[in-house]
Amino acid sequence: MILPDKQRLKLGRAAVIDCRRRDCALCAPACGFSAISAGEDGLPFSDPKKCVGCGGCAAVCPDGAVFLLKDRLDGSFEFTFPFAGELPEIDGTVMLTLPGEDEPRAARVIQVIPKRTNAANALVRAAAAWSPKGGTE
Repeated sequence: MILPDKQRLKLGRAAVIDCRRRDCALCAPACGFSAISAGEDGLPFSDPKKCVGCGGCAAVCPDGAVFLLKDRLDGSFEFTFPFAGELPEIDGTVMLTLPGEDEPRAARVIQVIPKRTNAANALVRAAAAWSPKGGTE
């Protein structure tokens, strides 16, 4: 998984793809900005220079392998991620395992985006204190 660089994350949401499937490819056609393509290993990745953070890729991913990341400039980050099941309440708490961490942590729900037609998932936006550790380009 490649995280966008810190400067890019200050500009707004960017997709991060942590996919291990070469046989799916639903995320690329869902991106209207041609930001997703397959790497030499056949796995999808997102180009943060083209990504506008719309979330279309996360909404169609059947495996929940795509999330959006944004630096909120207050010491916290915003995570937009696929969500199955009963949607949480705004200002409620969800547990997230953040990139580079093994244990889940609490994050405050700031927006809920119901499942759209032809989408595999609803999306939830939550904020949590976090510091990216390596892996950024």
